[in-house]
Amino acid sequence: MPTQRHLRIGNCSGATGDAPHAMARMVREADVDVITGDWLSEMNIAWESIRKAEDPELGYDVGFLRQLTECIDDIAERKTKIITNAGAMNAPVLARKVEELCQSRGHDLVVATILGDDVSYLLKQGKSGQRALEFPHLDHQNQLLEDWDPDLEPTCAAAYIGAWGIVAALREGADIVICGRVTDASPVVGAAAWWYGWSEQSYDQLAGALIAGHLIECGPYATGANFSGFKQFLSELVDLAFPIAEITPSGTCYITKPDSMNGVVNKFNITSQLLYELQGQMYLNPDVVADIGSIRIEETGRKNCVSITGCKGFPPPATTKVMVAAPGGWQAETTYYINGLDVQEKAQMMKQQLQSIFSGSKFSKFSAELYGTQVDNPSSQQAGTVMLRVFAQARRKEDIAAEKFKIPLYSLRMQSYPGYHMNLDFRTMEPKQFYEIFPATIPQATINHEAVVAGKTISIPPPRRTQHYPVQRPSSETAAAIDLESFGPTERRPLGAVVHARSGDKANNSNAGFFVRHADEYPWLQSLLTVNKLKELLQDDYAGHSIERCEFPNILAVHFRIMDFLDGGIASSARIDGLGKGVGEYLRSKHVNIPIRFLQRGTI
Repeated sequence: MPTQRHLRIGNCSGATGDAPHAMARMVREADVDVITGDWLSEMNIAWESIRKAEDPELGYDVGFLRQLTECIDDIAERKTKIITNAGAMNAPVLARKVEELCQSRGHDLVVATILGDDVSYLLKQGKSGQRALEFPHLDHQNQLLEDWDPDLEPTCAAAYIGAWGIVAALREGADIVICGRVTDASPVVGAAAWWYGWSEQSYDQLAGALIAGHLIECGPYATGANFSGFKQFLSELVDLAFPIAEITPSGTCYITKPDSMNGVVNKFNITSQLLYELQGQMYLNPDVVADIGSIRIEETGRKNCVSITGCKGFPPPATTKVMVAAPGGWQAETTYYINGLDVQEKAQMMKQQLQSIFSGSKFSKFSAELYGTQVDNPSSQQAGTVMLRVFAQARRKEDIAAEKFKIPLYSLRMQSYPGYHMNLDFRTMEPKQFYEIFPATIPQATINHEAVVAGKTISIPPPRRTQHYPVQRPSSETAAAIDLESFGPTERRPLGAVVHARSGDKANNSNAGFFVRHADEYPWLQSLLTVNKLKELLQDDYAGHSIERCEFPNILAVHFRIMDFLDGGIASSARIDGLGKGVGEYLRSKHVNIPIRFLQRGTI
């Protein structure tokens, strides 16, 4: 290991477009050895592939280069390592531009490029009309890419690759490592494996680093953002810090933040982040699988610092995730505003008129959804206004062009409901392109994983030891259900009065984790939140979706995965919450019977 202290890794980005000066602040104020950042999502992979097709000098995240330009002198002076996935679909070009930046500033920094994630060439069909790989669906292995909508023509595929290319680059002296679609946690796993000299079989240590990477990869989500307990810390939740993972030789870690920056790190908001975007108890990754069923998150006595222990590591699967994207067509939308009395009837009038004007349309998807409910005796017009969102998609641009969407919609203005008014930004009614995604798996052995450092190309072999993991994750109800009446007198209150929650997406699935603050509340939560209870709480949003359930007793949590819930996922969903980020907060607002003795402790 390069020094005798614990490795300190700071995050500076949780998504494309994140805080533009976070890298500079992290390198100048945080005393870290490595800075990582996450710039990719399932959506902007497709958009970067479009940019690359239009201009071979594009296809990477330009925001990373701006951040790096601001602080490259400080990075060189402090010898801070930088590892990023901002290469997106064109890592070699970004690496070249970083080299040019270093040379222009007089810094002799070694820039490495990690290759192999772009497997778009595997989409090409041979003379037989068949592809070399079947691309089975990530969650439904009986569905193959060839079974996808025949109107869709896949144009790009990005495989989620692991950390050993990063390790090889660092061992060769790389200062800045430019990756494409490595997994979100791979930069952290790679930095830790290099620092401590872990082997491919150091599964427990790698699993701990995997969870450390998972906890910090969303940036301020680990320092107070997107946290159901935010009210207690409102004054501190401005210009939030980005997190730091301090990783030990055993793979356990501490999550903290720079002392000079705002935010909060405690066991509750870190528990929230742990539960975010999980897919059950086993966290799969190309290098290791982390069993987090016994994970512990504990306060350390240090302000804004918690410890993470209890991860168990296992060999990785032989396959890895690959995101296939195809142009889905064109979409447009508008919003009608409805206020006053008779909101449901006004919306019905509008829906009838929409059905009439679009009766002969060739839309591939159409929805008219009411957001909000009628308010009794509102204090202002704004307080009493709900929205009717009209959304449409079509495979061909001409089927949603102005004469097929915007003009018919606008023509209704003189024959509509009492108090009619709509969004007059007509740009939302102009067709814009969207992509659809197909999450699949491919064998790791098919990926040409390489690290290129100072002209030297290092081939990274697939994992030598793998293990099979079922596609359908283990799901069970609690083994120790208790009669809810045994908890004493109750009061009908929102679930969130005593229960935290966090939700998110993985492709077309939504996940939601719930946890309580006190150990004696956990048997109640376990007994209350069954799969059937979740269906009941989802109410009108539940449409027969398969639901998986698991428990994390050491952190007092129950977690659900709701399959195929997001109407296709981020790139093509008609839902206003296509990422599922609001699902947990919606469920916290649903009323349940809560033991009065829990409420007497104080609500969240």
